[in-house]
Amino acid sequence: MLSQQPLQAHYGTWNSPITAEIIASGVTSTINMHTDGSTTYWCEMRPSNKGHYTIVKRDEIGNIKDVTPPEFNARTFVHEYGGGAFAVAHDIVYTSSGADGKIYYVIRDKEPIALTEGQISTEYQGKKCWKGTRFADMQVTSHGIIAVGEKHEPGQPVENFLALIDTSTGAYRVVASGYDFFSSPAISPDEKSIAWICWNHPEMPWTNTELWEASINFKGELTNKHRITGQVKESIFQPQYSPENILHFVSDRDSGWWNIHRYKDGIIENICPMKAEVGEPLWVFDRSTYAFLGNNIIFTFNSEGQWNLGIFNTHDKKWKKIERGSSNIQQVRSGKNCVQFIESYPTQREALIQIDNQQKISVLFKKDPLISEGYLSPPKHIAFPSNKRTAYGFYYPPYNQDYEPIKGEKPPLVVMIHGGPTAQTSGSLSLAKQYWTSQGFAVLDVNYGGSTGYGRDYRNLLNLNWGIVDVEDCVNGALYLVNQGLVDPNKLVIRGGSAGGYTTLAALAFKTTFKAGADYFGVADITALANDTHKFEQRYMDLLVGKYPEEKTVWEARSPINAVEKITSPLIIFQGEDDPIVPKNQSIMIYEALNKRGITVEIHIYPDEEHGFRQAPHIIHSLKREADFYREVFGLKSKI
Repeated sequence: MLSQQPLQAHYGTWNSPITAEIIASGVTSTINMHTDGSTTYWCEMRPSNKGHYTIVKRDEIGNIKDVTPPEFNARTFVHEYGGGAFAVAHDIVYTSSGADGKIYYVIRDKEPIALTEGQISTEYQGKKCWKGTRFADMQVTSHGIIAVGEKHEPGQPVENFLALIDTSTGAYRVVASGYDFFSSPAISPDEKSIAWICWNHPEMPWTNTELWEASINFKGELTNKHRITGQVKESIFQPQYSPENILHFVSDRDSGWWNIHRYKDGIIENICPMKAEVGEPLWVFDRSTYAFLGNNIIFTFNSEGQWNLGIFNTHDKKWKKIERGSSNIQQVRSGKNCVQFIESYPTQREALIQIDNQQKISVLFKKDPLISEGYLSPPKHIAFPSNKRTAYGFYYPPYNQDYEPIKGEKPPLVVMIHGGPTAQTSGSLSLAKQYWTSQGFAVLDVNYGGSTGYGRDYRNLLNLNWGIVDVEDCVNGALYLVNQGLVDPNKLVIRGGSAGGYTTLAALAFKTTFKAGADYFGVADITALANDTHKFEQRYMDLLVGKYPEEKTVWEARSPINAVEKITSPLIIFQGEDDPIVPKNQSIMIYEALNKRGITVEIHIYPDEEHGFRQAPHIIHSLKREADFYREVFGLKSKI
């Protein structure tokens, strides 16, 4: 039987099996992972279940089942972004509830039982707020649960601290305080020591943090608290004790790269120097990039946009790279005589991988493919010139086995911008990106200056330059592809969410490169964030833009709302009604300003949706409408 010949059709009009419905219903996101003996637990965000987070477990013989019921949302809102919502020990799962902030415990897969008091929703001066204490980043000990606590009291500043929670009564006491933020409590195997990270405004966890350590007495009290490091400008990530109770941590001190360090006998040593990143920005809690396995440390490192696997021998201090063909490795955790991690790939769904003490690698669980690889576009990591320096990104050419383009035609380009802005994108399989390439769009996913994964100097490029460097790199990335003859210069669009939404608006306001844009819950007026944002990011703009109100004129000049008369390209806006991070008024004000001028603009505000869409109906509608919007702007026909 002869194979069917591909159809000729205009770029951007190809029919694709990667539908918005598949993206919303079939895709889950793994948030955190932990091991308990030979059992592995992880947390999945499921759009098909109202965006709820569900804890899943895999036992040692491979059986997989849900631990929390569908109606339970295993989530925390500490720092608003959360992460680290659950911990497990001795077959008991302790998890925060996104509904009330209480910690619940689950024994042998039975119904969750409330342990702590949690929070209640209330109002203060006409605004919705919370009253009570929420928790994250939990560590189970024989003394109780060590966790990061965050206390909300209407009309009062939010307080963050380390807490010890009694597993019998749910009562807690503060064991460390005095800093604006705390993260990453680590307990030594003998339970005699604890280490943690803390920092103050205006710093962020990727700019300047401190590492503290204390002893734990028989009452669970912390004594002999002392700062190990933080006197120099450094970002510390994942303190962790070795099986010999020696403290290790990741830092970018001296070299400017997040490397593994050891603290022993009062001396700090970079034990595995490399020009690569073993850390990542702590936007969410409970990240892990290394774990101990006998005399070895299994770790993942980011080099030139690629996460790789490494093994470091603590005796001879030598390391080797293990080729995996993956694009991302996360949640590296020690198990029983093994280390496990979540591995992602360019054209395959993620898998749970195990490496044992003989360094044998096994696939414990791999998600079934949703789409044939004949509809998937493998990304290429590219470097391109931008304002006398180099910027980076992942380029995805349009690809669909059922179609071929019209001769001489070049594809429209969708430039994607990650949030943060101090974050990064990877080349891991994302059906939300393949949604575009399989319809005949090219995609450039930009790691602009200020992104992580390329060292501290690159990360610092955005300092005082937000709205400048990121915009330059998005523009120059698009023009680079134009100059390479890969995309149509008249069909360049830009899209992004949150901080990426701000860059989208800034690119449309201050440049003329892009012919259309999609703003997902982006910042239109950064001055509004000075008094209307949550504690974690309250002083973030001091680093990215300048101090407020001292540099108010700079803030105003960088706000797209104040340059709205320069926006002439069509814009589509998507926003969550209950977004606590970028309030809906940010989207409404840019919509009203453009609509008043007669610019093609539309807005969609989704009820009961927060920051980052998690509910299937909203994901489906926004993707479909965005694609149709671009086709309308460019007058794309379904067939030749």
